[in-house]
Amino acid sequence: LSAAQCLRSIKPIPPKFRFLICWDAKRQILRFGCGHGENAVFVSSNRKLEKAVWTDDSAAKLSPVCVNRFLSGGPRVEGGKLLSKCQEFVRSYVHVQDERLYSLFTIWSIATYVYPLFSHFGYLFLYSTFPRSGKTRVQEILSHLCFEATVPLNAPTVPTIRDTAAEGHTLVLDTLERWKEKNPEAHGAAMELLDAGFRNGGTVAKMVAAGDGKWRREMFPVYAPYVLAAIAKESLTDTALDRSFAIEMHRKPITIKKKKYSFHRCEEQCLPLCDDLYRWALENAAALAATYESAELEAAVDALELNDRAADIWKPLLAVARVLGSGEAWQQLTTLAVEMCRDPEAADRARISAIARALRKLVNGDGAAVGIRSEERRVGK
Repeated sequence: LSAAQCLRSIKPIPPKFRFLICWDAKRQILRFGCGHGENAVFVSSNRKLEKAVWTDDSAAKLSPVCVNRFLSGGPRVEGGKLLSKCQEFVRSYVHVQDERLYSLFTIWSIATYVYPLFSHFGYLFLYSTFPRSGKTRVQEILSHLCFEATVPLNAPTVPTIRDTAAEGHTLVLDTLERWKEKNPEAHGAAMELLDAGFRNGGTVAKMVAAGDGKWRREMFPVYAPYVLAAIAKESLTDTALDRSFAIEMHRKPITIKKKKYSFHRCEEQCLPLCDDLYRWALENAAALAATYESAELEAAVDALELNDRAADIWKPLLAVARVLGSGEAWQQLTTLAVEMCRDPEAADRARISAIARALRKLVNGDGAAVGIRSEERRVGK
């Protein structure tokens, strides 16, 4: 073929969709995988069902009963009630000193069911000065609530993280400090993976056998939700910390009682919650995408004066809070965002403004500006 003939024969390569979850941005359609093997199917937010193939040994957690309930067009899941139920579940097992963290944990968990809609998805990182401060308990509870989450994995190998992320799971990684203790090279490789894993489209390379003793490079998607835990905050690099909601955990006073954790009881308790989370995601995917891209949300995030990376990771959670219709969760998340991630220059501006108001108050008693403004001086007023 001539070069011109080759050019005419070029067709666009169809996008590759993850089986467990994928977002068709062009058509504004969210897809979840259900089943496994030859019986696997896609259920889409436009209420379509398509055949698929899922060759993994494990089945997707989405149940056929939940799919049929969505396809039948029954009553919609109420966002406010769903948020309250999820918060109640987390609160019954987890203790934190700051009440706002219950909203952060819950909204982050709900957002895992729609994370492909967003350009970035921040890591939830738990650390503490002392052991037995509740980090693993939070991970255990979120492993039941979050989208297709793994059980807490103790310093897994980088290939395990890569392959699990490539399938679209929520990864729950515990005792990160053991990476450095076991293998500094593995720790470095894991941090490089986390450099890419918070950004939609983030990939890492792997050499795979191509037959006849030859190898070829293959790119694996690693963009996924990650729950991380370690004793020392320094277990993560500064770059990974910059991509994280870093939460310091504290030991629970013995006078405060929470439910005892049981894997099977929590799994059973979470089944109806997860069904509602799948349905809420399918019912609200298009509206959530529009909210996330809206100028109104952009202006609201800008008003918080966060640093650029913080704005990237807080914006998805604020979009979810807005679509859920919870003003209280919005207020709690925005105050947390400002306290945790406000841009230093914004803080300096606020400090200077406060000093100026105080000085003006000394002059006229009410803090109002006095004298001739520069704009008036320029026009001769």
